[in-house]
Amino acid sequence: MNNRDKHQLMCDIRTYSFAVLEAALFLDTHPRSRCALEYYEKYNTLLKGAKAEYEDTYGPLTIFGGSSDECWSWVESPWPWEYEANCRL
Repeated sequence: MNNRDKHQLMCDIRTYSFAVLEAALFLDTHPRSRCALEYYEKYNTLLKGAKAEYEDTYGPLTIFGGSSDECWSWVESPWPWEYEANCRL
């Protein structure tokens, strides 16, 4: 798997998250739409892959991904709301 730039990867995660949420909302009113189901599955798969790539390369995205056998890694990098986590240096 290629290691995308941290900021590009976050942009992809936000894009895929939006697509998955919108598809889920559409499926609430059109539950048998084959096209919408395929769209949802496609972007949900892309989202899971992007999240896994991000966490493998840059650390946990949420507190739920912040533990390992050796330490609590959630506190080792800037948190999502901190300047360092969101600017290009």
